[in-house]
Amino acid sequence: MTRRFLPLFFTAALCVALTAGAYARPQTAGADKDVVISQLQRRAARLDWDAQTTKGAPRAERELQSLRVKQLIERLQTGEAVDPQEIDKLLKEQPWPR
Repeated sequence: MTRRFLPLFFTAALCVALTAGAYARPQTAGADKDVVISQLQRRAARLDWDAQTTKGAPRAERELQSLRVKQLIERLQTGEAVDPQEIDKLLKEQPWPR
């Protein structure tokens, strides 16, 4: 009985430890997410302000960019998976020149 029990016990303990480690989140993930969201909120506010001070096609372009940024913020806040390249693209995308 003990010959079978000990290997099974240690195998089960190892599986539980590995599974718990796989589902554990790093503690910095929430802080990084908050930083990214605040950067995106600043970007959206800047685009909104730029849209109010321009006319025509540049205004529509800034409003569209602002909408994309706001949708990305909502996706991040609801916990959806977001591609980091998509975030970088929106943060680095330059608005239409005046």
